[in-house]
Amino acid sequence: MDNDAERKFADTVASIDARESERVGGRAMWHAHHWPDEYDRCTMIGGRPVCRRCLTLYPLAVVVAVASLLGLPPWPEAYDVWFIWALCAPATLDFVGEQLMLIRYSTRRQVITTAILAPAFGRGLAHELDDSWSGEFWGPVFTFCTIWFFAALAGRRVRKR
Repeated sequence: MDNDAERKFADTVASIDARESERVGGRAMWHAHHWPDEYDRCTMIGGRPVCRRCLTLYPLAVVVAVASLLGLPPWPEAYDVWFIWALCAPATLDFVGEQLMLIRYSTRRQVITTAILAPAFGRGLAHELDDSWSGEFWGPVFTFCTIWFFAALAGRRVRKR
């Protein structure tokens, strides 16, 4: 009987811990994009987890977008479609492989593949800022975000097992 009571108590404590972790993780989700069990994918800034991929992607992309709008694109405009789509592939393969647990998470690989992605995102963003509903921006964003979204859902299910 004592073992039964101890097991029930341990299960109750584990359930409370899990709910608290989800509650805390939910509040941090807007800047972390990860649950507490995945904060290794974040950098702590001011005691708060901030997504490392976003910290790499957005500043670099904005620099490329601004440079492009000022007439200093990272490559000739004729290559935009090819480079924008191709440079999204490494980060997508990394993200999907990691989410489906086909490859182990690596901070270095995450930063490198995101740094490769950033000029493509920035160049696409420049097209969008120059001409709304640009295919150079929304085509890759819709395609790759859909892939990343479903990979994240599938990965969460795989990790819960």
